[in-house]
Order: sequence, then C-alpha cells, then structure tokens
Amino acid sequence: MWDKDNCRRFGPCLSIIVIVVCVCVCLPVGIIFLWTTPERVAIVNANLTRFELATTPTTSLFFNLSFTMHIDNSIWYGHADYQDMEIACYYNTKKFDSVKLRNLGLDIMKTGIVNHSTSGNVTINMTSNEVDAFKRSNETGYFDIEIWLRGTIFPLEYDFGNDTTHYYYYRGQIYDDRDFALDLSYQCKLRLPLITSQNSTTPDNFKPVKCN
Repeated sequence: MWDKDNCRRFGPCLSIIVIVVCVCVCLPVGIIFLWTTPERVAIVNANLTRFELATTPTTSLFFNLSFTMHIDNSIWYGHADYQDMEIACYYNTKKFDSVKLRNLGLDIMKTGIVNHSTSGNVTINMTSNEVDAFKRSNETGYFDIEIWLRGTIFPLEYDFGNDTTHYYYYRGQIYDDRDFALDLSYQCKLRLPLITSQNSTTPDNFKPVKCN
C-alpha cells in the first residue's frame, strides 16, 4: 500500500528519474536546434520619406530610403566571416538601388549592424498597369519594398582533418575545403508608409521584419 512512508522513501528517486528523463529528451532537441539554426537577419527600422514616379519624358523613380539591418551569427559553435555582401532594394521586382558592404566578421552569437541610407532617382521600365498600381499605392500611402542581402559566408571554427584536407561543421553538415564557401541570400519584405509632413507616421511605429 502506498503511504506517506513510501512517498518519503521513493519520492526523491522518482524526482531524479523525472529529471533524468527530461534532460535526455530536451538536451538532444536543444542541441539539434542550436546546431542547425542559421544566422538570423532582420530589418529593425526603416524610413521612407520620398517615393515618387515621373512618367515623362521617361519613367523615373525618385526615392529616399533608410533602414537598419541586423545580422545575427547564431552559430553557437564558431566565428563566421561574411564576404562579398551586397544589399539591393526592389519595388515590384524592379531594382532601384544596390550597395556593396564591407566584409563582416562575427564572433559566436554576436550581431552585426548595417545602417543604410540612400536617395536619388533611377530609370525603370514599367507597364501602364504597373504605373496604375503605383498610383493606387501612393493614394494609400504604403509601398511594398523588398530588400535582398546576398553574399558568401565562411564558418571558421571546429575544423579538423589532416595536413591536406580540412573539414568544417556548418548548420549540422560537414564541408571540406572544396565547398567551404557557402552562399548567403535573404529576402526582407517591407510594407512601408511614405512619411511626409502631411502625415503623423514616424519611424517609431516600425515593427521589426524577419528576413527569409
């Protein structure tokens, strides 16, 4: 019969068993999650203060855009180098701005911050339907803009091998020197309000957007 004496006698053992089971189940899941989690990229702030379309004599887009991008190295086991990085801005699949970034080295679980501000005008090809769509967006005061981050990532730590060949872990897989450089590509979809002196929208209203 299970009485208070049995509870006192077996209670600690049962607690230990429960703890061991939880550790055995949760630890592998946590390791797998940390091992395979890629870097995280997000736009944490963006500000669109000019976005105008001129259709004569040619179709030209005038813009003034600034944003802050965070790049998190969530590889818990090593340093990573990001090279040949480029940011490109698109409206309706039309690229209106791009810039090359400096190489970025991030230690374990560190965040790189990219502040980008651009303005100018560019000639783009737009159909009459696309021009009409732009006008409708202008009436609502919101524009859909895509920001792409592309480049190459070099995970540097946890290498092993011999004098001629080295192997590296990244995202739960093993790579050798031949395929050590990995492509980096993230798309950030933004729906930005056009901030003018006539509206009260401010950058403080912006909610961070995760890039995929």
